[in-house]
Amino acid sequence: MPGSPSVGDKFRSEDVPGITIEEDEVISLAEGVTVPAGTFQNCLRMREIIDGDEIEFKLYCPGVGVVKEDPPDGELLLISHN
Repeated sequence: MPGSPSVGDKFRSEDVPGITIEEDEVISLAEGVTVPAGTFQNCLRMREIIDGDEIEFKLYCPGVGVVKEDPPDGELLLISHN
């Protein structure tokens, strides 16, 4: 991920030919979210295209990291953090 991301930034978080390719795009820098670990603001929303066809969304929040993932097979939420 870029050190100073902007909406529209695109990059590959994984690029391992024959194993996996993940193409990412920054969708938003101002998302709010509530998960079991708490409520967070100013989170980065990322769209990730995995191996060219599977789409998932992730929310990265300041000082915490990934707090929510929305893969096709169900939602993953952060339960706690220190």
